[in-house]
Amino acid sequence: MASRIVPIRCPYGTTAVMAYLVLGAEPALVDTGDATHARGPIAMALREHGLDLGDVRTVVNTHGHYDHAGGNAAVAAIRPPGSVGNARPAVLIHEAGGALLADAAPHLEGYFTAAARLLAQPAQEATLRAGFATLWGGPSTPTRTLADGDRVDLGGGVVLDVLHLPGHADDHVGLFWEREGVLIAGDAAQGTGSRVGGGPLYFGSVRMARASLARLLAVPFRTLHVSHPFGMLGTDDRATTYGAAGGRAFLAASLDVLDTTEAAVRAALRRRPAEPFPAFARAVTAELERAGRWPLRPDPQTGVPPNAAPTLAGIVAEVDGG
Repeated sequence: MASRIVPIRCPYGTTAVMAYLVLGAEPALVDTGDATHARGPIAMALREHGLDLGDVRTVVNTHGHYDHAGGNAAVAAIRPPGSVGNARPAVLIHEAGGALLADAAPHLEGYFTAAARLLAQPAQEATLRAGFATLWGGPSTPTRTLADGDRVDLGGGVVLDVLHLPGHADDHVGLFWEREGVLIAGDAAQGTGSRVGGGPLYFGSVRMARASLARLLAVPFRTLHVSHPFGMLGTDDRATTYGAAGGRAFLAASLDVLDTTEAAVRAALRRRPAEPFPAFARAVTAELERAGRWPLRPDPQTGVPPNAAPTLAGIVAEVDGG
């Protein structure tokens, strides 16, 4: 039988973000990419199954970041032929994510510009702010907010258990279809990061990220889906779908990467203070390069690998705070 969870690869800069078509009693999407993806790769994937955007009845967001929920408004704008009244799809997100769906400000003042602010790059921050509207498709309204332990019944035997997995984002959830052993982990597990030569990107608590990874390792999955082609230690291979053994190895490697990164932060703190942060982040990068666990490509302007700054800042805050 063909899989009832269909990965949809959405190009995203030099990498990609994944959405998932779930073929329950009525079609559902897990994540909608950014504002450019709904009418592109997502619509194309739907057509391959005899569907279009107007047929989608449920959207479940793993979290509210623009590259996962930026297409919500575009999906909601397309109604099924002959529909009357409010035929928009239900939108489900963790209870901590509603503000991200409602307004651009939490994105612009939070995670979206975090690295540029931490590394004192005002020109880069201005560029990011200017381009955000093309990526975030506008507000959408949650129909239902999710909490850990909830179940999402999509009909046709597709029942997804909700796992709250904070770390990358406070509102992050994973979804486990127990009957088929399918786990959608989103951005909760990141290996060496989504960009070659970079690092994992955790905007929230890195300690919580570790706890979320440990929780994922306890899930009896047979298939693991993640949201970007994250890197693995010791190989250039990148994947978004794993079997049981490969998935557990990836989750364990994701923990290993965080342990290695924290060790580098602690080593740098023994040599210098954490402020000014740009210089400290370069010192941590040097420690990581000495460790040699995965190849790094520091940005030529900042001297820090892509995506690394928010994770480093989070570790510093937790180490300094005990």
